Amino acid sequence: MYLALGILLLGAAALEIDATPIEGFDPRVLNEELGLRDKGLTSVVIAALGYRSADDFNAKLPKSRLPIESVLSEL
Repeated sequence: MYLALGILLLGAAALEIDATPIEGFDPRVLNEELGLRDKGLTSVVIAALGYRSADDFNAKLPKSRLPIESVLSEL
């Protein structure tokens, strides 16, 4: 499932579509609301896709990133 999510996110980026995975949802509630079980389906991930507004001031702000040395360790 995460491979498919990764491909979705990369594909969206290639098409210049903003995308982000959504965590912390209750799959039982989503399955019930969408009637997924009746169709033999179940939810495992959610992703939001769309285009950002030209007025989105956050898009132009510098991103906060940890130094690579604190994220990766060479073995």
